[in-house]
This record gives sequence, C-alpha cells and structure tokens, in this order.
Amino acid sequence: MGRKTDVLIHVHGTAFHLHKDPLSSRSIYLRRLLTEQSELTLSPPLNITAETFALVADFCYGTHLLVTPFNVASLLLAAELLGMTETKGDGEQNLKQMTDSYFRRFVAVNGEYAAIVFRSCLSLLPEAETTAFLVSRCVEVMNFTEDGDGLDGYFEDVISLRAEDFKIVADSMHQRFEYHDLVYRIVDFYLEEHNGKITEEQRTQICSSIDCNKLSPQLLLHAVQNPRMTLRFVVRAMLVEQLNTRRSIFSAANHHYSCRHRPRDNNNITLGAILQRESTMRETAQLKAAMDATSFRIQTLEKHLLCMKKILQESDHDRNEGVGAGSRDVLESGRSASFHYGSGNKVERADRGAPASASFRFSGPEDRAIFGSSSSENSCINSPRIKENIGQRLIKGLKSALRVSNSATKKGCDKKS
Repeated sequence: MGRKTDVLIHVHGTAFHLHKDPLSSRSIYLRRLLTEQSELTLSPPLNITAETFALVADFCYGTHLLVTPFNVASLLLAAELLGMTETKGDGEQNLKQMTDSYFRRFVAVNGEYAAIVFRSCLSLLPEAETTAFLVSRCVEVMNFTEDGDGLDGYFEDVISLRAEDFKIVADSMHQRFEYHDLVYRIVDFYLEEHNGKITEEQRTQICSSIDCNKLSPQLLLHAVQNPRMTLRFVVRAMLVEQLNTRRSIFSAANHHYSCRHRPRDNNNITLGAILQRESTMRETAQLKAAMDATSFRIQTLEKHLLCMKKILQESDHDRNEGVGAGSRDVLESGRSASFHYGSGNKVERADRGAPASASFRFSGPEDRAIFGSSSSENSCINSPRIKENIGQRLIKGLKSALRVSNSATKKGCDKKS
C-alpha cells in the first residue's frame, strides 16, 4: 500500500505484516482486537490455517478472490469466525455473502461439489458445523442429488470423526432434516464401525439425535431389532411403533366402517369393491396382530427391567449396611431372592433361608431363551461386574424377545388373514 505496515498477525507459525485499516474495515473481530494492540495471534478455537488467512488478507486489500469447492468451506468458516460481514459501501459483497452465495449457487445443486466440500469440512470440525452447518448441508445435498445410495462411499469418511465431533454433526442433522431415515443410516454406520471404541454414554448421546417419529415404517422396524442401538432408544422405537400401528388400525377401521355404512345400490356392487373390502378387513386384522405383539414385547421388557431394578436396589442397600464387602456376594444376606416368570406373565418373588443367590426362573422354553439357564452359574451376581452383567443379559433378552415376538406376529397375521 506504499506505507509501512503497522500490524503483525501470527497464524500457525506464519507472520503476516499488514495494515490495520483494511483489516478493520472488513472484519469486526479484527477491528475489536486491533483497537488495543498491534500484534496478535490467531489460534484455536479459531480454526483458521495460514493459507486461508492469506486469502482473507488478500480479500481485505481488495484483491479478487477466486472461490472454489476446495476452499469455500475454509473461507466461509473464516468469514463466520472473523465476522467478515462489513462492506465498503459501494455495493460490493462481504466475504460471508460471497462464500454463502457460492455455496447456494454451485455446491447446493451439485453432488460432486458437495462431496468435495464435505471432505474438506471434516478437518474443520467442530467449528465448521457449529458456526455454518457445513457438514450437514453437504450431506443434505448429496442425499438429494446422488439418490441416497451414492452416500455409502462417503460414509467411510465419517469413521474418522471423534465421537464428540460426530455428535455435533448428528445433532445438526436432527434439527435440519425433516425425515430421519438418513440420520439413522449414518448413525447406524458409525456405531457399527466404532463398536467397542466409544463409551456407553457417547453411544446414548449419539442415538438421541434420531427422532423415531420421523423414521419410515421400514427403518423403525429395523431400529427396534438393531443390536447396535442403546436399550433406551429401542424402547422408544417400540413405543413409536405401537402408536403408529394403533393409528393405522383406527384409520383402517374407520375406512371399513364408512364403506359398510355408505348408501349404495346393491345391484351396482362390483367385484373390485368386494375385493377392496376384503383387503381392508385383512389389513385391519394384520395390524391388530402386530400391535398386540408389540404391546407384549413392551410389557415383557418392562417386567425384566423391574426385576433388574429390584436386584440393583437390594445390592446397593446391602452394601450401604456393610454386607457384601470385598469380594463377597452383593446379595449375601442369609436369604435368596428368586423371581419366577410364569406363563401368566407374572413376576413373583420368594424369600428363603437358603444360601444367598438371585435368580430368574422362566416357565417356558421361549422365556428360558431370553435370559438363559437359571443355574447358579448364571444367577450369581458378583459385585465388581453386577451392573455390566445385568445390562448384557437384559440386552440379549430383549433381542431374543423381539425375535420371538416377530415370529408370533407373523403367525398371528397368517391366522387372522
């Protein structure tokens, strides 16, 4: 500019000798900092590289800036972080307007461009998502322009994300997407690839980004039986499935009722009308059977959870009273607690003056398949792993119960049809 520089800005080891006026006229953030100091360092949480800041500086000096799919993400993020919303008043766009306009005009309508921006955003997380929703916007574009199936190749890039960053992206998709089938597929893919690598709390938080009410019936049924999903999510999916089934039954019943009571000339009844009526009746019976099966699954799960809760409460109570210290059995209190799950779907508990033990007993082979044998090998609960073992057995039981009830649903539908 013909005069001596008066500002020194450090960005990741690179020093930029610049002038205060052009920077302050374009960036609210830099104007605020440069008011009191002439030397500063742009460091995290500002996720701006030296290469990107060089382009930003050129823009501040009035140099023509070439925006491409490869740099639009970093420039858009820099515009957000540095408050690049100022103009010179001559009708020229600021950096935020320029990059936003480029994204809408070129990236939002081109799946290949969106894929390039998507990959460049991954190294800019979490700021790329928390400030500009770039990752979720790119996923949305690729879903629409590449017919969904083309996304599978890009899912592999998601594996590299930390659980914290993935949670941010998933939450953004939760807010932006009207339907959650795509969110479910991405979450399921991530959980499959990170099995055993993330904590249970992280898995629960990630699953909470899926709204079961926004899933298609096919994926909702898949979610109910998905072993990768948390128990809390599966229960929520089961409840939504039951509500949807109930609505479908009421809708079909109302349609059937209106057809039966509609005034008509008996001489004009067609074969098609008769077949339609029979089809509606079969559909109603099938939906009723599906609802009954879902209701049974939920009741079974609730009873299992109640049993587990009682055992955990007893163990905590005994530990608080000093019983079961060290490696002793947490239920060693001079009596045993047995829960009998009979054919009438009742849970009973009996206290005996026998050596301490806690066991679940089921009357039928299907019940035994849920939690396994009631032998002492399976029933004894050792304090160091009590909650983990109970949780594992409960999840296995849920899977088995779902498989059994699905079979029952199919048989019930066949009978009633």
